[in-house]
Amino acid sequence: MSNENHIERASAPTTKSGKGAPNEAGETNWQEHKARRKLAKKAEKKTVSRPVAAAISLVAVCASVAVASGFVGLVENGNQLPQALQLAQVNAQSDVTRSQVVLDTTDNETATIVWSRNLDTAAIIVEGLSKLESDTYRVWYASDDSYTPVGELTVTHDGSEVWATLSGDIAAAQSVMITIDSADAAEPGTDVVAEIEL
Repeated sequence: MSNENHIERASAPTTKSGKGAPNEAGETNWQEHKARRKLAKKAEKKTVSRPVAAAISLVAVCASVAVASGFVGLVENGNQLPQALQLAQVNAQSDVTRSQVVLDTTDNETATIVWSRNLDTAAIIVEGLSKLESDTYRVWYASDDSYTPVGELTVTHDGSEVWATLSGDIAAAQSVMITIDSADAAEPGTDVVAEIEL
């Protein structure tokens, strides 16, 4: 049989690695597959990142609100950061004690004394007081017939919650009184807002 009609099949082009290069149709399919995978990965990242971004935003907003609330509370109480830290220290004691009286049940007005004998320190927290134009809310330790001025409450607007850390020896006191008096009063007058027994 003559070799004249025998034609060798041309070898397929190869890549540098020696693998057969894809034909035009295969190359198109591979590029489409690659594009689809890229889009799928991008969509997956968006799906994961959206909840994370939302959570981070929520935490940031909550932190901002908390900081703003704390700042407003300090400003309303005369911006007394040292007293705020002292109040926190009293609350952290193992022997912390609280006594509360209701000033007005209609408006939920209360006065609370918080103290620690370990620290020999006390603080008073009052909610619902009215702003005074001239006189001052004075706080006293009462023991028998003697009265010791131990602090003042500054009310910036009606109904606000105010507090003050108190000076003096609470261990010797029998009760804590809040009165409306002039700032230089030597003893409490007759306008008593609250008296809390200890």
